[in-house]
Amino acid sequence: MEKVKILGVCGSARHASTEWGVKLALETAKKYSYVETDFVNLGDYKLIPCTGCMKCFGWQQPADAERPKCYEFEDDAEILLTKMMESDGLILGTPIYTLGVTAISRIFMEKAHMFGPMSFDKFSGRMRNKPIGVITVGGVDIAGQEVGGQDIWMWAQGLGMLPVGSWPTVDDPNPQASVHGAFVSTCDAKTIYGKEALSKAACRTIPPTQGWRNEKSLRNVGRHVAVAAMTLKLGKKAFETGKYEAPEILPFTRYAVKPKKGSWVQKLIDDGKVVYVNKGKNE
Repeated sequence: MEKVKILGVCGSARHASTEWGVKLALETAKKYSYVETDFVNLGDYKLIPCTGCMKCFGWQQPADAERPKCYEFEDDAEILLTKMMESDGLILGTPIYTLGVTAISRIFMEKAHMFGPMSFDKFSGRMRNKPIGVITVGGVDIAGQEVGGQDIWMWAQGLGMLPVGSWPTVDDPNPQASVHGAFVSTCDAKTIYGKEALSKAACRTIPPTQGWRNEKSLRNVGRHVAVAAMTLKLGKKAFETGKYEAPEILPFTRYAVKPKKGSWVQKLIDDGKVVYVNKGKNE
């Protein structure tokens, strides 16, 4: 049987409600026999902020690079980006502290820019046509969860990923916390910073309405990322088998930055796919 791997990423170092939510989504996805899961909490890894040095760009990155990595700092970007690249779908969760994603989530997102077109490196496009589900956690109902979700969606679309929501299902129909993703809240929890603050069990109200709606959105995110990942994987195979036409993906065919010897861009020039244009030339 064909399998897909879903990677869950928690952008909180607290090992609390956001981690609980991401794990619930993964547990639900794993109930499908074709799903394998992996989980990382970014707080367990060393991540140094991106400085925009461009050393991972294709005109500097070695053509024989085996994995995406940060060439400026010795951190764990290689581990995390390799996991991301090897996954078939992504669930990214972040708490909302100041009306946006956490600092550690932003570092992770910026480190992943080498999957996008502007980096024009060996790993550009490796996340294209893979689904992503979003989990954003706030301490009140309206605390920037949608703003954080939109930030992640824009980033994901820049990498060619396909955002999926938390469409209601027979197992978890409406009402739920949201349908665009798991935009959830701990406002009715006994302790809003508690580890399971998103859950029905931790809800202080009777009935536990907020926790009930949170859980439904979280589970539906897991389901839809899993199904989308398999649909896209099988669809890609059918597309290739059927020999349907598609555009060749190449960010640049003319390049004005002189590449280093042995770099990815230099290889593309040597292969005749890219033309180097000297700076200052009006062509």
